[in-house]
Amino acid sequence: MSTHTPRSSTELFPESLHLSPKQREVLKALQEYPQGAKAADVADAMGMHVNTARGHLDELVNAGAVRVITAPAQGRGRPSLIFQVRIPDNRSVAEEYVSLISVLAEMLADKDQLDDFASEQAREIGRRWAQATADKTVNKADALAPLYRTMRDMGFDPVTSIDRFNQTGETDLELHACPFVTAGIRPSPFVCAIHDGYLEQAAVEAGGRLHLTLMPQSGNGVCRVNVKTAS
Repeated sequence: MSTHTPRSSTELFPESLHLSPKQREVLKALQEYPQGAKAADVADAMGMHVNTARGHLDELVNAGAVRVITAPAQGRGRPSLIFQVRIPDNRSVAEEYVSLISVLAEMLADKDQLDDFASEQAREIGRRWAQATADKTVNKADALAPLYRTMRDMGFDPVTSIDRFNQTGETDLELHACPFVTAGIRPSPFVCAIHDGYLEQAAVEAGGRLHLTLMPQSGNGVCRVNVKTAS
C-alpha cells in the first residue's frame, strides 16, 4: 500500500499552474461540461478548428489542469477521448471551508462564547494559526507591507495608507471583504476573536514592531485594524 499523501489542492489552482490567457479560455469552456467533453465539443463552443482545440487541451493535460479518459466506443468506431477539468472551483472551496470553520467554532464554544469577542479560547486559536502560517523570510524592518499582502492574499481586500503610517506611526487597515462571510451572513464574534488573536500573534511574528487592534464591523461593510508602531 502506498504511503504517499494526495497532492495539495492548491497545486491545482490556475494561479499555481501559470496558464496562458488562451489556456484559461479553453479551460473555462471545458468547465461548462461537468462530465467532460470531446475536443470537437470544445471547438464548437469556442468557434475554433477541432485540431486547434485539441492542441490547447493537450497543453492543459500536460500542465496538469485537465485529465483525459477514453470513453467506450460506440459500435465499430474508435473510442472517444474525453477531457475533464481537474481545477477546483475556488469559490466552492472557500465556501466549504467557511462552513467547516463555522461548525468547528460551534463545537468548540458554547453559546455564550460564540457571542463573546473577548473569548480567550478563540484568541489562542488565532495565535496558533498565525504561528503556524508565519513567513519567516519576511523583512521585519518593513512590517506593515507584509501584513497588507497577507490580508490581501487571504481575501480581506485591505485598503490602507502606508505613507500615513510612515509619517505618523499610525494608520487604519480597512478590510472590505471577509473570507468568513458566506451568503451575506456575518461571522460570530467568536470567529472575529480568532482573527483578532491571529493579528495579535502576527504582530509578534513581525518582530513586535506593530500593535494591531481589530474593530469588527466598523460600519459601511468594513472591519478596521488599527495599526500603531509598538512603543
